[in-house]
Parts: sequence; structure tokens; C-alpha cells
Amino acid sequence: MDWGALVLVMLVGLIGFSSMVFTICSWHEREKRAAAIGAVLLAICLLVEAALIVLWRQGWLTTNSLAVYIADGVLAGVMIALIIPFGRNSDHKLGTAYYKVGEVQRYDERDNIFSRIRSLRPGTWSYEEYYQRHPQRKAPDDLRRDLGGAMGEVVGKIDLHNHLNLAALRGLIPLPMLFGNPEVVKPRPINQPGQVAPQELTLYIKGLAKYLGADLVGVARLDPRWIYSNKGGIFFNNDQDWGKPIESDHPFAVVMATEMDREMLMTGAHTPASIETYRNYNLGTAVSIQLAACLAEMGYRATANHLRHYEVMCVPLAIDAGLGELGRHGYLVTKEFGPRVRLSVVTTDAPLIPDNPVDIGVQHFCEHCQKCAHLCPSKSIPTGEKTVANGLRRWYLDAGSCSTWWAKVGSACSICMAVCPWSHPNTLIHRASKYLIVRSALARRVLAWADDFFYGNYKGDWYGPEWCDYRRGKGSQTEMVPPPVSSPGDRGLIP
Repeated sequence: MDWGALVLVMLVGLIGFSSMVFTICSWHEREKRAAAIGAVLLAICLLVEAALIVLWRQGWLTTNSLAVYIADGVLAGVMIALIIPFGRNSDHKLGTAYYKVGEVQRYDERDNIFSRIRSLRPGTWSYEEYYQRHPQRKAPDDLRRDLGGAMGEVVGKIDLHNHLNLAALRGLIPLPMLFGNPEVVKPRPINQPGQVAPQELTLYIKGLAKYLGADLVGVARLDPRWIYSNKGGIFFNNDQDWGKPIESDHPFAVVMATEMDREMLMTGAHTPASIETYRNYNLGTAVSIQLAACLAEMGYRATANHLRHYEVMCVPLAIDAGLGELGRHGYLVTKEFGPRVRLSVVTTDAPLIPDNPVDIGVQHFCEHCQKCAHLCPSKSIPTGEKTVANGLRRWYLDAGSCSTWWAKVGSACSICMAVCPWSHPNTLIHRASKYLIVRSALARRVLAWADDFFYGNYKGDWYGPEWCDYRRGKGSQTEMVPPPVSSPGDRGLIP
């Protein structure tokens, strides 16, 4: 048996089989470019395989051939190099402590771009007080208010001709407002806590959260640095609460993530992506308030944090809870869904067992990828090195230019989430890719390049479901009538 020649034939066959699987998966995912390239690679592998078999049968391809040795060594070496685990950074398992390089002060919710645009109204005492302290923010914030706020004067302006999508989007927006008042987000404990072991209680709470609709659940110790210092989000005409200090003595945070549909996100910054965004905000609202209520029934104190009530910063807590790592775009990147998630949190004094942070290779992968930065329409995501602010070294999103883009198109953009290579569907080929990325630094470099090669820049194709096709000529051509200007009492209904 000519083992060298046999190994070469098998290796080429393995590459061909992988190309076939990739082509089928890409076609199923409606990735036309990737499927076409995969088909070309499959054809090349078939031709090479046929030629090798002919040469082998004719006796021209032998183990003694130097070319066979070289080919076997190169192909086998590349495959082994992609699988061998190296280049992992155990420091990532420190969670948010990995990003800390100095003293970290608690963040003030009043400084949040959305809180400023929504809560600070010209002529009010809070408006005057804030911009006396931060005069450099007044002009750009006033400009964004002139554009209509966080999502512009007309929600869904980019698809104004499609009244069906706009109606669906507006119909989804109010729900978090209905469940954001203090009586709902901070239910009063009903009973005395039972005698349940922390391990058993943690298992139960996680199972309950998933049953209620969460796709990922983790528990973190509630680091005080990730509790907002002062209240900045005003939704119920409770202007007197603006700037009120926020305190919490809850020791734990239950962090929940819901998966966002990739097909809907791939339409960003058009209305289907915003519909999916608010569908997930609604899920997070429902899961968090129900879980908080259940904990109160068990006798524990709990506070729900969702779109219309945040006392804590969700992403740092999700990192500490082991749900993922921080990406270049500033979102949490999970192994299962990439950044295609929305987060909600329930803080509680229930005795739970915290999870450990994870190292899945996101930080190193983002150094070489930069796809979100290159495709960001407002160029709000940095392409360079990490910078330090407030004692944390990380990539910082320009929230000002990002929110201005939102206001211009009237939509929650989501492009950076959609194009992230971690966001691909959970099919066989992508599960295998993530397995390699987690283990190997070489795989991260290779697959970051491969994603650009196979998938390009995603422009020009329709990825969303047929029923919500935003393009003119699909569905109704009726022009949507812009809503009346909202009153201050409607601020909670404004995105």
C-alpha cells in the first residue's frame, strides 16, 4: 500500500467534503457569494482528487515522490495547526477585571446619550444644570434633539413608504414603558425565604429564566462599579428623580440574553432590524419582571432592569456572569449567538452561586477582524488600538455619531451586530469555526480573513423574511403619515 499517496488523496478529499458542507450551508443561509465560492472550491477539489487518483493508479504518484511528502506535510500541518490549542489568554477569565488598568468610577446614567436626549428638555432645571457642568455636550445634543431624538422625528423614516413595517415597529415600542414603573420593577417580597441550598436555588432560577424566554442565563456577583451612580432615565414625568443617587445592596445579578434573529438583523438599518430589536426588548422586559416577581414570591428582594428601567450596566455584568466577552463594537459577544442578543438583568439578595467569566477568543479575534468598524455607516467604531478611559482599556464606540445616524434614518441600526462573524447562524460549519476560534490564535487570524473572503461586505442582497421586505415595490406603497409631535408626558413611548 502506497500510504503517502493515500494520505494525500484522503486529505484532498477531506477538503473537498468540507467545501461541499460549506456550500450547502451557505446556500441554505442564502449567502450567495459564499455558496458560489464554496462551489468553486469544491469543483477544484474534485478535479484535483480525480487527477490524483489517475496518477496514483498509473503508478506516477508514489510515496518516494518528494512532492507527495511536501503536499502531505503542508496540508496536514495546516489542519493540525488550526486545531492545536494555543494563544489563549487566561486573563480573559478575570471578567471585567481584565479591562481594568486604573481606578474605575461608577458611571452616571445622566451621561448616557439616550438619557440626555430623552430626559433633558430645554427650559427645565435639569437641562440648565447638566449643560452648565458639561457645556461641550450642549450643541451636539441640541442638534440630535432637532433631528427628533434617539430614532428621529419619524420612527422608521428610512422605510417611510412601507406602512406595514412601520405600524409593526410602533406597535412593539410601548410595552417596556408599561412595565417600567417602580411597583413592577421592584416587587415587594411576599413570604419569608425558604431553606433552599444555593446550588439548588441557582439551578432553579436559571431554569425558570430560560422557561420564561431567556436563551442564555448567568449569575454574577454584583460589582458596585457596574451600578449607575445617579438616575438619568426619566419616563413617567418623575423629573424630581433626575440625578437621584442609585444604591443597591443586592449581592447578585441574574443576567439574561435573548437571541435576535439574524435574517431580520441583516436588513439593518431598515425597519425589520428595528422590529427585531424591540421584539427582544419586549422579551427581556417580560422575562426580567416575571423573574423579579417570582423571586419576591420566594421571599427575596429583586429589581428588574430592562429598556425602561436600568440601575445597572448590563454588558459588564454579562461578562462577569460568563455569557461572553466584549467586542470591538462595544456589545457583548456570546459564543452561541455572537452579539445578536439583547440583555436584561435581575439583581437580588437571593443566595446564588455565581458563574465564572469565559475566554472564547473574542478580544484577539476583534484585533484582526475590524469588519464592524469598516461597515459602520457612521464610522463610530474605532479601527485602531484600544484606549483608556475611566480606568478601563477597551475599544470605545462614538455614541454621539452613532445616535446621530439613528436619528437620520429613524431606526436602530444593528449593522455592526449583523455583520460580525460571530453572528453567523448556528449551523455545522459555523459551530466548527467557533470551536477553532476558541482554541487557536492561528484560527482566529485565518478565519477573520476567511470571513471577508467568503462573505464580502453584505451589500445589495435581501436577507430578511419575505413578509417584511422593506424595499419599494414589495407590499403596500402607501405613504406612512408621520405621528404628531409627542408631548413631554409621552417620553417613555419615544425610542
